[in-house]
Amino acid sequence: MICLYGNGGKVNEKIHIVRSGIVRRTSPTMNRSIDKVPELCESQEDYCKKFIEKIIKTNREVFILSCLLQKQMCGYDLIKDIFTKCDVFLSQGTVYPILYTLEDEGLLIAEYSKGDMRSKKYSLTPRGREVAERDIEEFTNALEQISILIRR
Repeated sequence: MICLYGNGGKVNEKIHIVRSGIVRRTSPTMNRSIDKVPELCESQEDYCKKFIEKIIKTNREVFILSCLLQKQMCGYDLIKDIFTKCDVFLSQGTVYPILYTLEDEGLLIAEYSKGDMRSKKYSLTPRGREVAERDIEEFTNALEQISILIRR
């Protein structure tokens, strides 16, 4: 059995994880315990991955712009690159509408590859490069500020 102590709301809780995977939470101020389902018994790494996935999926545009700062890519390459770097899968149904919107806003140029009329390669315009750099800087600053606020 593993015991972890934490603040589960307003009172400190003692969390028992037994071999069966059942999580039992007890509070020192209460004489009862609540059995939790095994899914709550996740490793810290899995829990962290969930937050990273939420952040990436909520801010897809920033991550797409970040990839395009590095080099010209087609939509499929963007999906692969984000998955390789972040272990988060973005579907074609979410990536391509963002690419079309960025292209309509004049931030991207789409060109067909030589000899391959099936896939478009997207690259940043000069204005798109400025916007990408600014958005990435603001995004990282916001994450730092959130980290500071949470740790207070």
